[in-house]
Amino acid sequence: MNLKLISIIFLLTILAQYSSAKEYKWNNKLTFLGFLKKYHIPQKIYYNMDREDKELIQEIKAGQSYTINWKKGKISTINIPISDDLMLQIKRNKKDYSAKYVPIPYKLIEKTISIRIKHDLDKDLYKATKTHYYYKEIQEVYSKALPLNKMKKGDRVILFYTQRYRHNKPYTSPKIEACLIEINKKPYYGFLMNDNKYYDSRGVKYQRTYTTRFILPVSYKRISSRFTHSRYHPILHRYRAHLGIDYAARKGNKIVASSSGKIVFKGWKGGYGRVIEIKHAGGLKTLYAHMSRFGKYNLGSYVKQGQVIGYVGSSGRSTGPHLHFGLYKNGHAINPAQYVAKQQAKKVKLKNKKYRELRRLVIHFRPQFREVKARKSSIVKKESSKCLNCFKKLPPRE
Repeated sequence: MNLKLISIIFLLTILAQYSSAKEYKWNNKLTFLGFLKKYHIPQKIYYNMDREDKELIQEIKAGQSYTINWKKGKISTINIPISDDLMLQIKRNKKDYSAKYVPIPYKLIEKTISIRIKHDLDKDLYKATKTHYYYKEIQEVYSKALPLNKMKKGDRVILFYTQRYRHNKPYTSPKIEACLIEINKKPYYGFLMNDNKYYDSRGVKYQRTYTTRFILPVSYKRISSRFTHSRYHPILHRYRAHLGIDYAARKGNKIVASSSGKIVFKGWKGGYGRVIEIKHAGGLKTLYAHMSRFGKYNLGSYVKQGQVIGYVGSSGRSTGPHLHFGLYKNGHAINPAQYVAKQQAKKVKLKNKKYRELRRLVIHFRPQFREVKARKSSIVKKESSKCLNCFKKLPPRE
């Protein structure tokens, strides 16, 4: 071994003693204030946060992994993921600590799965992948419109998907880009478009007719901001979550109760302005924010679905008249779009520019489906691209 190599190894050993990163698990009995006390971090870190940032703290789940970077035996940085996209980063400065939400760095990897059914789709996918995520994602692709439970031995599934990795482990559900389900030798293709919905090769959207216990709370022009755990705020110029859906609407439009329940909050709530919160059965709660004025119902009143509880405005921190609509289950924010929907019966089909975009996608994947079908192996895994902090489209597969 030459002298230069020995010197490098020695230097790396010394650096490792002074700087290291360790992974820990969030204890189910640990509160955030208890966490700060445990690591001798001033609790003003929490108390100086605004209401929306404090709300995100509740998204930390028991068993959640977090990392601490140590330098010379002292904490340098703590990274606590609070969603698939965003993490709370606590940094030690020269004299104090600071905290902010930043995007999570990750590796984005393309993969392919192809299997023949032996028992049923859910069991066979779990055997191949050791997770039920893939079956759930396939249900999302086809909107439960296909009888997946009737797939028989010999039927086929092919998935082209991307997966986020941290520390060489997948940490999110797969994002299916294109897929094929064969039932009794009949193919059903699904392609992901820019609207985050799936269509078959002719541009017809997969959907089912269904009803919901939640209705749209307002008549609106457009959705100005969707639910996300990672959004760059246009006023504050920093990353923060948007735990709800913003419906841009005319000032004064009626806001109705999305579902029947009891009003548990009515008043001013920081950047949300005038707010009403309604508690529903099953641990669910809805929030209606930025109202110009309230309706006739008081705190503690029971309201029925569809009754007017307020009017659209732009009170609080707002760029214009709209309703911010939030939905919570057992205290945690969830995407209202999964609960609030209209009945759907008519066929939705892409036209003009959107249809041409879909056809380009179909042509892109066609030879890849052909190549995978020709393989004899049951599982095909292909890693074609990696990058840190991937906020760009991957290059096409070879």
